[in-house]
Amino acid sequence: MASTNQNSAPLENLTKEQLENVVQSSETLDQEKEKWDQERQQEQEKRRPSSRTFQRLKKSPVEIINRILFFVFLGSFLFSFISVYALNHWWFVAYIVSAFSCILYTPNRKALKELIAAWPNIEDLIKHRYFKSK
Repeated sequence: MASTNQNSAPLENLTKEQLENVVQSSETLDQEKEKWDQERQQEQEKRRPSSRTFQRLKKSPVEIINRILFFVFLGSFLFSFISVYALNHWWFVAYIVSAFSCILYTPNRKALKELIAAWPNIEDLIKHRYFKSK
C-alpha cells in the first residue's frame, strides 16, 4: 500500500529547486511544441499549390485593361504588317525598314526597355520562348 501512495503523489517528495526544474522543463516542452506546430503549419501552407497559382490569376481592373490594350496594340501592329504586305511587297520592305529604324533609335530602345521592365513577367516569357525554340 505504501507504493500506491507514493505513486499517486510523486511531486510531494521533490524539493523546491527540483519542482522549479520540472516547471521550467514543462514550459520548455510547451514552447517546443508550439514551434513544431508552427513549422508544420508553415510546411502545409507551402505545400498548397492552389493558393499560389490562383493568386497570380487575380488581377486588378487596371492590369486587365492594360493587358487588353497591349494585346490590341500588338494585334493592330501585326495587322498593319499583313495589310501592307498584301498591298505591295516594296511598300512592305519600306515599312519594315521604318519600323526597325524606329525601334533601333536610341530613345525608343530605352523606352522599350522601360516598357518591358514595367510589364511583369514579360522578360521571363521572352527568355522561356527563346530558349525553348533552341
